[in-house]
Amino acid sequence: MNIDATVAVNIVFAWVLIATTLAYFLARKRVESVLPVVILHFFLAFLPPLSLIALLILANKDEKTSTTDVSAKG
Repeated sequence: MNIDATVAVNIVFAWVLIATTLAYFLARKRVESVLPVVILHFFLAFLPPLSLIALLILANKDEKTSTTDVSAKG
């Protein structure tokens, strides 16, 4: 079975959109600065194995802790 270059490029671009979106939603809860992580992952998404590794690392990272004190209500 032959895959045309157009189909292959469309699959890669679809993966870039999906992986970058996943990285954004994961990074919101796990890192302090979201934008650099999302930009880095956008470029890594063009190489799917590296993108999967980066997503796994981001998913295994602990969630950031909230610094607001809920017990201190005026």
